[in-house]
Amino acid sequence: MNNNEIIKKLKYTIMQLNKIGIALSQEKDTYKLLKSILEFAMEFTKSDAGSLYTVEEKEGKKFLKFAITRNNSREIKLKEFTLNIDKNSIAGYAAYTGDYLNLKNVKEIPRELGLKYNDSFDKIINYKTINMLVVPMKDFEGNVIGVLQIINKKKDYDKKLNSEDDFQNYIIPYENEEAEMVISIASQVAVLFQRVNLYERIENLFKSFMETMVATIDARNPETAGHSKKVAILALRFAKAINNVDYGRYKDYVFSDEELMEFYYAALLHDIGKIGISENVLLKKNRLTDDRISSIVYRFKFIKRDLELKKLKKSINKEEKEIYNRLDDYLKFIVETNTKGYITEEEENKLVEIKNINYEDYDGIEKSLIDDFEFENLKVKRGNLTQGERAHIEKHVLYTDQILKKINWMDSLSELRNIVLTHHEKCNGTGYPLGLNKEQIPFKGKMLAILDIFEALTAKDRAYKKALSVEKSLSILENEVERGNLDSELFEIFKKEKVYEVLDII
Repeated sequence: MNNNEIIKKLKYTIMQLNKIGIALSQEKDTYKLLKSILEFAMEFTKSDAGSLYTVEEKEGKKFLKFAITRNNSREIKLKEFTLNIDKNSIAGYAAYTGDYLNLKNVKEIPRELGLKYNDSFDKIINYKTINMLVVPMKDFEGNVIGVLQIINKKKDYDKKLNSEDDFQNYIIPYENEEAEMVISIASQVAVLFQRVNLYERIENLFKSFMETMVATIDARNPETAGHSKKVAILALRFAKAINNVDYGRYKDYVFSDEELMEFYYAALLHDIGKIGISENVLLKKNRLTDDRISSIVYRFKFIKRDLELKKLKKSINKEEKEIYNRLDDYLKFIVETNTKGYITEEEENKLVEIKNINYEDYDGIEKSLIDDFEFENLKVKRGNLTQGERAHIEKHVLYTDQILKKINWMDSLSELRNIVLTHHEKCNGTGYPLGLNKEQIPFKGKMLAILDIFEALTAKDRAYKKALSVEKSLSILENEVERGNLDSELFEIFKKEKVYEVLDII
């Protein structure tokens, strides 16, 4: 080989190493990283096959775990298995000693190594292993964290090894320079692999911390506990459904892995601001508390006893007689209204009638049968929250945003706050807290709005409402679409792709 050829080869080698380093340094997925390592090493050495093992530990004992394999001439499927880190196998030997092996012929392994190649798998796939380069992957402290094993170097990388002649004529020995380059790649990759593992551990820590924090906040109200987690599970399913649809406005949109996690966290954290909501409002089950109802019952008993005394003294007037005759009916009506989810106009008029009736208390002061606070709560048209209480609970979105903006989010989660902030906005501009219209609301915020409502409608174990069926809940969502509150195309995907079915496994 002349000087020009040597220089050319060195340039190619450096270029390949740079290419590998850049590509691998950008990878954050462990499996993809391992796959890339093996593919780069095979391509660089023109190898036909290869395997990669990682060092794992269980109950204080380390072992080699088979991670990935590839064979350009055969289609193979290997089940997961493990090897001891000792001198009884080729990969185990490399991991145990920390030395690389350049085996020119696996049938003629130097006797001093005490190794014998097991060709049982070769026979199963009708293959023949001739030579092998086995390299331990070491971290910056010199610890072996894996083993890279490449097989059958070829004259032509693209050549398939099919016949006996192919194995005889196309396989050539690995050069020592190649072994050194693969060792260099393996060392570089070992550090990257450690970094990816650390990144994954940090992500898992972050995820578990967020889930635990949200579960703790949800636990303030046992009846809604689990809501945020279920919405987050729905969010992942909804995003993956959008990735798979081939119709509508969103058919070309693809959630990246980073966006999937961002949307998951947005769904998980969407109600975290409820930590700032008063428990009197947050835990409100009926229009009035049990204590308040007991107070009304006591009041009505006092009034009834007072009127009975007047009857005995024959000092009761006509108006008081009418009140006396209606007291039991009024009390029964109040108690029933207290737990209703909706009141009619006729029922509201009856509450006005009760409110306009006065009595004298112990001190002779004239008061209404029900006071202003009781009347305001009992006459709520739908649900159990007054306008003031609803305005207070709607502030949870702003409280959430105030919490989230204090967190130094990584770039991959930069849109999280905006998704959460807009999940109560409506396409017709009547939502809160910003009153945005359809074009101003990010589509992920519109997605979250659908999921939030659906989970609340179908949720079980809520004293103030019964769990609705999927069919009834979808009908309500459809009505919200018709009223211009929800995005019609996103709802179509949610319904058509049956995103909600993921909750069946929870």
